[in-house]
Amino acid sequence: MIKYIIPVTLLGVGLGCGGEAPTGTPDSTPNFGVAGSSGCYAVSGTIDQVGTGPNQLSGTISGDVEGSVVTLGGPIVARGAVLSRPGEQTWEITGGVVDPLIGRTLRFHVEVVLVAAQPPLLRVNTTSRVVEGARDGNLTYHGTTDLSTVPATSHLEYHGVICP
Repeated sequence: MIKYIIPVTLLGVGLGCGGEAPTGTPDSTPNFGVAGSSGCYAVSGTIDQVGTGPNQLSGTISGDVEGSVVTLGGPIVARGAVLSRPGEQTWEITGGVVDPLIGRTLRFHVEVVLVAAQPPLLRVNTTSRVVEGARDGNLTYHGTTDLSTVPATSHLEYHGVICP
């Protein structure tokens, strides 16, 4: 008896859906980088910087957001081959594909983790949080800093979300 109830129940559920069955696939092309209706944008690209002082790097941002960047580092804490330091970063946004960010200055608090596994290259893993210039935002950066060059150079890839 149970084997007859299951097909009848499924038929009833199917008929009770009261709308027409879809005949094709909906347009699944989202607006670029907008995270739903939140007004936030998924962003990614690169940051290339050179040392311009004992605790400062300056350079360019490219990708979804374009412009210039200045990073100021705080005190370094060493734990074996791992170095960590807080810092502040400023982005002057002059271009890119996220129109609401163009012309803005964003300030981030950064937490930098450097791994000295293959000196003079340092592996960089950084998290950053928007503190000024946008409603919200969190990014991660991954890449390397080369201490064999004078001044030191850094190449990082950034990924995250910014809410203008």
